[in-house]
Amino acid sequence: MQQQYVSAADGQPVSLNWFEPDSATTTAWVLIAPALGVPQRFYHDFANYLVGNGFGVMTLDYRGIAQSPLQVTDDAEVKMSDWGLLDLPIALQTLKAKAAGQPCHVIGHSCGGQLLGLSGELDGIASITCIGASVPALQYYHGQRLKMWLLWRLILPLLCMGKRFPAQKLGIAKQSIPSGIIRQWASWGRSNHYLFEPKNGFDLSGYQDYQQRLLSIGFADDDYAPPAAVLDLGRRYSHAERSERIYGDSEVNQVGGIGHFNYFRRRHQPLWPELVDWLTRPAS
Repeated sequence: MQQQYVSAADGQPVSLNWFEPDSATTTAWVLIAPALGVPQRFYHDFANYLVGNGFGVMTLDYRGIAQSPLQVTDDAEVKMSDWGLLDLPIALQTLKAKAAGQPCHVIGHSCGGQLLGLSGELDGIASITCIGASVPALQYYHGQRLKMWLLWRLILPLLCMGKRFPAQKLGIAKQSIPSGIIRQWASWGRSNHYLFEPKNGFDLSGYQDYQQRLLSIGFADDDYAPPAAVLDLGRRYSHAERSERIYGDSEVNQVGGIGHFNYFRRRHQPLWPELVDWLTRPAS
């Protein structure tokens, strides 16, 4: 593994980790875009597995997370959209430069899949895989609507009063997170269409213009991204060549549960060949 720092358009340093095969056998490149508050090291076992299957892999820490401490703004002012508008673009540009014409793929975990369309850098991306990435509207949380309503409207706003949001203590991320990130995330969660609400003012053409392959992966036991919410996000990439893989109750029970994070843990390596097969499948 090699570490590299690159500068986003506003000057914020973004930490990248590179994983490459030992020999010159790389046939394609993959960016793993992390979930909210999840450091890139969480994906290293998965990255090494991809390397063993001939891929070069890049991971990143978004600004304010792990090896990318904030330098151009403070914890209260940084926004979640900065990850999509500033951090993912420089990561994708760097990936495509490294690939030098070889195919590039993106695997977006949770918000990593949600934010990709904001990047303006999906040209030349051969495929997108969204894992546990969703439009988390209340109507998809059967039996948990009160819990989610309280999360978006009461718990998150109250706990965003300081500079850092205690996400690790609450069990919703692997570390504390700049409060400005969570404040915007909560505001998106209070609407039916999340970041896609017109009032947010984002240019959504990146979602609508992407025409290559897209795979949406969801899990029946994922309380954060129910399958219906995962499929909703897939539809936002409206012109993509879309595929869906939902692991049902019996499948997740057979492997001891998957939830929102466990797909990437080493014990679930038996699930990974299916994704590698999809990544290496020729476009139709």
